[in-house]
Amino acid sequence: MANLLQNIRDEAGGFRDAFAAAPEPPLGWDVFGGRRALHKLGWLLLREHTAPRELALAVLVGVMIGATPFYLFHTALVLLLAFAFRLNKLAVWIASNVSFPVVAPFLTFASVQVGHLILEGGWLPLTLAGVRELYATRGPVGFGVDLWLAWLVGCVPVGLALGSLFASITYGVARSRRSE
Repeated sequence: MANLLQNIRDEAGGFRDAFAAAPEPPLGWDVFGGRRALHKLGWLLLREHTAPRELALAVLVGVMIGATPFYLFHTALVLLLAFAFRLNKLAVWIASNVSFPVVAPFLTFASVQVGHLILEGGWLPLTLAGVRELYATRGPVGFGVDLWLAWLVGCVPVGLALGSLFASITYGVARSRRSE
């Protein structure tokens, strides 16, 4: 734990130094230095930790966090892990958005089904009668807790599988772009 905290401190210090050393943009106007800071931040985020392996790892971590049920905390989690493991912050954050509103129901469904399979040894029923029976046997709180635990357990293999797929694509693209 102390090593992770030291990694975060070191990465934050390096990020601060790199931000200060980023080139100054030629700007005609700048209100309170906002445009200059955004330009330097963008320049830095596009150039830090961009080796193919590092980008692939950033995508893997981002997708795995994006598959978790901690929706309100995805950004905080990915930034914490990006600093702790010295990953590209922009790539991790973009990859964590794998659970955008169109995809989130399918990702959640897959995670709950896989988690239920791991915990209970079978798939969740897909019929209304099956869900009502499960609800009647567990009660409202038990039913909700069971679904949430299934989601929590299932997000690990689903996130790992999806993250591995996207990470391998990222690695291939980054490697081919590096050789150009």
